[in-house]
Amino acid sequence: MSDYELTDEQRMIRASVRAISEEHFKPKAAEIDRTRRPPKEHVKILAEHGFTGVFIPEQYGGPGLNLVDIVIIVEEVSRCCANTAIMVGCTDGATPRAILHLGTEKQKQAYLPKIAKGDLLCAWGMSEANAGSDIGNIQTKAVKDGNEYVINGAKLWCSGAQASDLFLVLVRLDSAPGLRGVGAVLVERGTPGFSVGKHLDLIGFRGTGMAELVFEDCRIPAENLLLPAGGMGKLLQVFNADRIATNPPICLGIAQAAFEAAVAHTKERVQFGKPLAELQGIQWKLADMAIELEASRALLYRAANRVDMGKSNAIDASIAKVYINEATRRVTDTAMQLFGAYGLSEEFPMERMFRDVRGMSIGYGTTEVQRTLIAREILDGRYSA
Repeated sequence: MSDYELTDEQRMIRASVRAISEEHFKPKAAEIDRTRRPPKEHVKILAEHGFTGVFIPEQYGGPGLNLVDIVIIVEEVSRCCANTAIMVGCTDGATPRAILHLGTEKQKQAYLPKIAKGDLLCAWGMSEANAGSDIGNIQTKAVKDGNEYVINGAKLWCSGAQASDLFLVLVRLDSAPGLRGVGAVLVERGTPGFSVGKHLDLIGFRGTGMAELVFEDCRIPAENLLLPAGGMGKLLQVFNADRIATNPPICLGIAQAAFEAAVAHTKERVQFGKPLAELQGIQWKLADMAIELEASRALLYRAANRVDMGKSNAIDASIAKVYINEATRRVTDTAMQLFGAYGLSEEFPMERMFRDVRGMSIGYGTTEVQRTLIAREILDGRYSA
């Protein structure tokens, strides 16, 4: 893997996280997938080494690392356990990032130090039965009642829900149509009227504690309002950074692991009197996999670096997500093919890697929606190479 001009400190971060992941996370990856158990203990291990809440500034107890640093961490964790990488998002994902950039000082003081220590895990609830990528169709309501908001509704596909303590929830705050009436509130686990549903069993990421959130006359203090109606543009900017830091590096880390396993297998597997790796057709497949991984990494690190330099725009996250989602699907699919029947067996990691990557083209905004956003930027004249 090329260094892409990483600093000495970033190379040390990569080496440290890789060693931790190889020792603690990789041996448990298959079990976590099989038992559908969120690996909260892995967050504690990362916290012990200073790798939770890494973007949080020093004044709130974090190291204040940048987005490239987070991408490095997430990619390395994903190489060994994709479900653990989702847990990383519970301390370095959209919710804590939104609190830092949009929250009140009281909210920052209350939550960020705990997140930085790995003592508070966060999730966010956006999707509903009729509102996935169409955020403007959100129906969950928060109605002001004195010094409280009363929330009614439900959220689907909430990653990390069963493991998390704090939730950023997108709600309809007034009757204005579309995004103009949507804002966000913070809801703590254990709040009366709020419950986390049963585990939602999907094709992949079975150990992320994905669940439904249910609100039945749930009352929260008015001070838990994070974003008033009409401010969704600010929150979507936060989500753009999170989209770079979470979904693409997870896909990339998984695909990198699949590629490495496929290379080792083709060197060891003998058919028709010679290792598979000596067959030109196999060599070309490996070459194509390497090309896709290098192109993906270049796009991802470029997008993250542009955020760190203050030069990012919406199209960076969308381009990186679309290409990496689809390229890593091809890489993991090819890895399964190279393993033959073994690739279909749960005794080997190929089928798990394929399942995990596949869902990421849908989560965090489908690739179709991302293409629409890219086209909009092009046609409105905001895109430049």
